[in-house]
Amino acid sequence: MRSVQGPHRLSPLCLLTGTSHSVKQLQFTKWPDHGTPASADSFITYVRYARKSHLTGPMIVHCSAGIGRSGVFVCADVVFCAIVKNCSFNIMDIVAQMREQRSGMVQTREQYHFCYSIVLEVLRKLLTLD
Repeated sequence: MRSVQGPHRLSPLCLLTGTSHSVKQLQFTKWPDHGTPASADSFITYVRYARKSHLTGPMIVHCSAGIGRSGVFVCADVVFCAIVKNCSFNIMDIVAQMREQRSGMVQTREQYHFCYSIVLEVLRKLLTLD
């Protein structure tokens, strides 16, 4: 069973390993192999959807190499969490801390720039809510 919702795909899975585990696999379908999405808006929608659909247990984030697109997702998630909690944040520090855990996170200059584009778009949307 697969359902497509905008720029992402949800694939519910049931794993049988002695006990049954329900797994939700989300895939962002609008990110080209090389480069970044055309707009931050669809990626923001995807990250928000992933955050809302993940209620318990660990979240695993992975792309082909596990560092580029995954790094951007994790950075965006950390920033969203900071904004919700009204905490200050610094993208350069977030990426540096991620790279201490996994070398190469946020692989290219374009991906790094996209992290800032995401924040700019989120803050722009927050300002228009007033």
